[in-house]
Amino acid sequence: MTEYGIVVFFQLALLVAVVILREPKLLIPCVVLGLPFEYASTQAVSTLGESGTGGIIRTMLNPGKAAMIATIVVGVVRARHNPRVLFPNSAIIVPLVALLAVVVLGVGWSESGLTNAVMIMPMYVAFVFVAPSLIEDRQDLERIVIAFLVAAAVLSVVAVSLKKNGVFQWRSILIQADDYSYRSNAFFADPNNLARFLAIAMALGAGMILVTGPRRLTVHLAVPALVLSALALVLTASRSGWLGMLLAAFLVVVLAPIRTYTKVRLTTVAFGGLALLLALLFMQGGSNAERVKSLGAGVELIGQREFLIKGGWEMWKDNPLFGVGSGNYQHTLVTSYLWTLPWWAQTTLSHTSFISILAELGLVGLSAIVLLATRIAAACRSAYRLSRERYSRLMVVWCGAALIEILFQSQSEGRLLEEPFLYLLFAIVAALEMGAGTRGHDPIVEPAADAAPEAAVRTEQAGAKRRAPVPAAGKP
Repeated sequence: MTEYGIVVFFQLALLVAVVILREPKLLIPCVVLGLPFEYASTQAVSTLGESGTGGIIRTMLNPGKAAMIATIVVGVVRARHNPRVLFPNSAIIVPLVALLAVVVLGVGWSESGLTNAVMIMPMYVAFVFVAPSLIEDRQDLERIVIAFLVAAAVLSVVAVSLKKNGVFQWRSILIQADDYSYRSNAFFADPNNLARFLAIAMALGAGMILVTGPRRLTVHLAVPALVLSALALVLTASRSGWLGMLLAAFLVVVLAPIRTYTKVRLTTVAFGGLALLLALLFMQGGSNAERVKSLGAGVELIGQREFLIKGGWEMWKDNPLFGVGSGNYQHTLVTSYLWTLPWWAQTTLSHTSFISILAELGLVGLSAIVLLATRIAAACRSAYRLSRERYSRLMVVWCGAALIEILFQSQSEGRLLEEPFLYLLFAIVAALEMGAGTRGHDPIVEPAADAAPEAAVRTEQAGAKRRAPVPAAGKP
């Protein structure tokens, strides 16, 4: 119970800080900082359960989700005299609501009933509605960037400490029999979730360095966070996380508002450096080297996921239109489709989001997902064209790359509609589409850079006065 008390204390401390500072916009960075802390909500499964009222209480032990609830409450209170601001003029709102409706209706033919994942999804969608009203200008975006980089740096330090010192190894399932292949997960419940967060944070840090140049945030925060995250990402031993980081970083570099020559040069150097690192890793050997080698193993790479995919495929073939119901994959697999499981199978939870959606929601759910993805692409395109500044365009590019990375990694590790960072990115995209990146001071332009031209003009004017001829006595 001590750990739960600590979590509640930190949650209250964050909320009290927001109240004292009287700045509700700080709730969004609090969401970023609090979501990675999954320790208490994971440890409380045995006492509070995975669903029902106990499951909801357990979920709220996560400080980031508690901050989401606070954001919704504060946003509704602020907009009580103008409720229209709670309905963002964004292309993603209607398809997101349609997807929520399909998921909720899918409970009707699900034998598992109302699962915790389904119960919390309305909160996520409500957050997407409210959060854009608290992300109004570039300063708000800058706070979110700082929160991502700070969280990545702190999590990386914790992950490295866990691996080096062997302390706080709170998930024994991650410790193999040899005690040397421990996978760092920091405060996340799973090392793959940590790798997912580090991948999108590293893409953000790299984009900030490339686009905004050597300013205070990049020198003192982005560069250290990038270095620490690279080391921690290796220690997660997450193959999908490694590939996801390469994908997200590559997309940010290719689509970032920088010169084409710079993009080509950076891509060449990056792939050259990656080849060198792989060569050194193979020469050293070890568990990480073996996991990298397994990337070329083809279908063997998915391991136990092969029979999980087969089971989900059989469910969809028998229920092609509506599926077996929301959150009903695991229950259906171990009851009606037990014949698809090999005798040695120990995992029954789907690890492939495409199969999960197809099996549980059928073609109707898949169509809702495709519609949402199409509208997100349209929203990113609209937001990119809306702004001419490099900073806001970088934020749009990063959001798109991060969403693609989450979708990519969910095909091997699951957790797509259950991923809270997915909805945070939806909210940022909606805010950018509504012009948040075009309002306020541009963070790329430092005050010193603004003052330099003015000082030069004043110096030139003073020199001109000194050089002006002095009129002779008696003459005007």
